[in-house]
Amino acid sequence: MINALKFFYVFMSKISYILWMVILALLILLTLPYLWEVLRVVFFPKRASLWAQLGIYMWAGVGIFAYSVFHWFVKKNIKWLETFSHEFTHAVVALLFLWRIHSFHAEEGHGLVEITGTKPYGKVPIDLAPYCLPVFTYLLLSIRGLMSHQGLWIYDILIGVTIAFHFFCFKNQTGNYQPDINRYRLSFSYFYIFTALIINFCIIWVAFFPQYNVFTSFWRYLTTLWHNLIAFISFLF
Repeated sequence: MINALKFFYVFMSKISYILWMVILALLILLTLPYLWEVLRVVFFPKRASLWAQLGIYMWAGVGIFAYSVFHWFVKKNIKWLETFSHEFTHAVVALLFLWRIHSFHAEEGHGLVEITGTKPYGKVPIDLAPYCLPVFTYLLLSIRGLMSHQGLWIYDILIGVTIAFHFFCFKNQTGNYQPDINRYRLSFSYFYIFTALIINFCIIWVAFFPQYNVFTSFWRYLTTLWHNLIAFISFLF
């Protein structure tokens, strides 16, 4: 009986792994054309100059540069904040999947969030979220549309600061030694992280476009993904 249960568990784990890999492969296949279109609009504009297009990211770029310099001087004293961000991201995604949070703890170089849930499909996104989800950037982008035009440049600097902050978090915290990552096959974990980073890049990049915000950018990504899926199915059949 024990051997039968063990075999069933291993079998279901392999099936789950295969399904996840198929989903990720399909997502990246459908997202790459959208990524190319976004980069084409920014770097190869038809009705505007390249500098005019890049200008919409100028203040965010200032924020990225400013934090990069700041981080160089305080990197030894900011590990607690990076750990807090890591555990906070776990908690945010757990809440999105309606999991229950029992405790939250963060200190320099070590943190822990105790959660329980009955929805197993949320386990992977919760575990790997800190390595691919810039949660503070999304929080600021979610209210960017409410900012006055006169003060928007200051707000964009803050968004750039969060982008740089998350970059250093990912750089310092992503590795084979992480239990969140080596809990699964490394090939799967890194494929998931890569795919999620590409998707987040597309959404955040477009969120700065005139007449867009993070919500319309997300909707545009979903609709484009759907259209690409229909085109892909039509091509196959």
